[in-house]
Amino acid sequence: MSTSLPAVRTLWNRAWAISPLLTVSTVVMMLGTLFTPAALVFDPRELVGEPLWLKPTKFYVSLVIYNVTLLYFLSFLAHRARFVRAVGAVLAACGALEMVAITLQAARGLRSHFNVATPFDQTVFAAMGVAITVLWVTMMVVGVMLARTKLEDRPLASSVRVGLLVGVLGAGLGFFMTSPRPAQVAEMKAGEKLLESGSHTFGARDGGPGLPLVGWSTTAGDMRPAHFLGLHAMQVLPFLAVLLARRRGRSESQRLALIRAVGVAYAGVTVVLAIQALRGLPIVQWDMTGTVGLALVVLAGLATFVLSLGRKPEVRIAPA
Repeated sequence: MSTSLPAVRTLWNRAWAISPLLTVSTVVMMLGTLFTPAALVFDPRELVGEPLWLKPTKFYVSLVIYNVTLLYFLSFLAHRARFVRAVGAVLAACGALEMVAITLQAARGLRSHFNVATPFDQTVFAAMGVAITVLWVTMMVVGVMLARTKLEDRPLASSVRVGLLVGVLGAGLGFFMTSPRPAQVAEMKAGEKLLESGSHTFGARDGGPGLPLVGWSTTAGDMRPAHFLGLHAMQVLPFLAVLLARRRGRSESQRLALIRAVGVAYAGVTVVLAIQALRGLPIVQWDMTGTVGLALVVLAGLATFVLSLGRKPEVRIAPA
């Protein structure tokens, strides 16, 4: 305990120096990861075939991981203090708005996403859409700034940049889920009252059979696997770069080639999963088109590795 407290204090001080608001937001999300599992135990209600508080729990955990990752990324831009603090404030506000909406609707026993049953529900869903759009654009701005910033560790720099790029792609896939489905459009044209606009699934309504815990559909196309995979490139690729750095037998060129190859393959799998969902096929059902798509992704990754190894390394001139 005596050694862990100084370590925690050091992490807190570093995070606070980067972005006080994003640091506070992260702590609030951590508290949410304690509150919502307790709600799972004491509130037995279900919504769309799963425990009512499961979705808020997953979102609180996801935002903790997301905030910590962005704090790490922003540490590379510490020389732009005003920009970093502004970005941190925007990300903190967007995350807070999203979780207030999700928690509020869960407490009411209602869906937060896609719910347009009443004017209030429409306002909540629209506010969430605005928050996520602002967050998505902010991620792109951070990506541009990181691309313009020179980092000494080239494999790590590549992992951060590609990870954020694929993360932007994964976040953007969420907009496919907000589009009204054909059946919903038909209901609107028929003059019926629309209760939901958009869904996680394509080719069926939400709430059908799904994988344990995550709930991803096993009978229809579901955009959540691609959305999830793309977003977590921001953690997977930098983590891979750190692991490779500990393998002393690999040169910097080899590590950089591996990061680029994995990044291309990771992005490719994300796109293939998205296409799979749009075609109405679940993640557990693959036809020839999907299988060929995965094969092409593997080939693209291998080609990237070979081409990266074949490039001449940059010549660095040591200071006099």
